[in-house]
Amino acid sequence: MVVVGLLMVIGVVVKLFDLKQRRESEAVQLQAQLSDALLRETTLAGLPLTPTVHVPVWKGTPATIEVVGRVPTPELKDTVLRIVRDEAARIRSDIQIEDRLSVVPTMTRAA
Repeated sequence: MVVVGLLMVIGVVVKLFDLKQRRESEAVQLQAQLSDALLRETTLAGLPLTPTVHVPVWKGTPATIEVVGRVPTPELKDTVLRIVRDEAARIRSDIQIEDRLSVVPTMTRAA
């Protein structure tokens, strides 16, 4: 009985580890697609923007996308959030965006 119970516990742990790995893979894929979408937008060229995605292990909980960076105008901030929302919605329907963007009017764009 003890051996069977131990084998069941090991099986559950392996399944949970596999599920965690799959969720991390999903997060990396979504994060890469968001980064690509932001890089394709010419009006955002040279701005320090970083989307970070966290996909929870359990289904039914939304993926969290944290967008960090600085933009010179509120309009560009809205553009960044729109691009992230639209691109993420193509891949997942359950997303939550955490806006950590700062509007810094005096910032200059990187060359």
